[in-house]
Amino acid sequence: MSVLMLFIDGIGIGEADESRNPFARFPSPFFSTCFKNEIDGALPFSGRLTATDATMDMPGLPQSATGQTALLTGENAAKVMGRHHPGFPSVTLRRLLCEKSIFLKLEKGGKVATFANAFTPEYFAPANSRRISATTWSVKASSFPFRMVQPELWQGQALSHDLTNEFLNELGVPAPVRTPEAAAEILCEILHSVDFCLFEYFLTDRIGHNQDMAWAGRELDKLNRFLATLLPAVSLGQNTVILTSDHGNFEDLSEPTHTLNPVPTIVWGRHAAAAAGGISRIEDVQRTILNLLDS
Repeated sequence: MSVLMLFIDGIGIGEADESRNPFARFPSPFFSTCFKNEIDGALPFSGRLTATDATMDMPGLPQSATGQTALLTGENAAKVMGRHHPGFPSVTLRRLLCEKSIFLKLEKGGKVATFANAFTPEYFAPANSRRISATTWSVKASSFPFRMVQPELWQGQALSHDLTNEFLNELGVPAPVRTPEAAAEILCEILHSVDFCLFEYFLTDRIGHNQDMAWAGRELDKLNRFLATLLPAVSLGQNTVILTSDHGNFEDLSEPTHTLNPVPTIVWGRHAAAAAGGISRIEDVQRTILNLLDS
């Protein structure tokens, strides 16, 4: 079997309030029960939703660097830091990622893992070393190669974080514009070639900080189309898809900050019920993936 982890940055389980929650304003079959007091509803393709605590028992608002490190290491990164840490990993968090990364553990266990996102050489330039994400550091902890814009993305073997590659073109990086459906087909092919695949989508967190409801609607439409193509194509009888996040934000556009809301973890496919039942905190995600791959 294979496991796909869809990391959707900055989405939480908020109120069913159309004035501030894009999940309420723009109904989505995949996020239709991501509201407080409504999380037991059925989801397409027999998905199982569980509210997942992102606070790590630490005061203050959950943040990206510690939240993502917790997802990818299974450790309480906020406790290690003594606080929630925003943005990019500190030296302490980088050390934790290099020691406990899911990519490193899978490599040591003889599994094949990959990060489906495409990179440019400039991203890895020494001048940008402090702006490397936790997801990137988790891969750097292993010897698994990164996928690049040239040649992998152009050859249909990698994805841009926005699914369509429009973001790359706006940055002046030539890339073929694709539909969300085409991106889903590419990700499905990648998944079937490895044991574990990670894909990161972070525009939801940017939308939350920008409090842009119109932009939220456009991105939700892309995500809906992407998931509607991906899920029936990944052989859910054999494989497992886990969608999760690092903290809330997108679900409450009345404030530009992160939230204390739990994040949605949605599991589809093989052992979905058991996997979802074992995830109550973001620190549980890594262990769950490792257990699935050993089952």
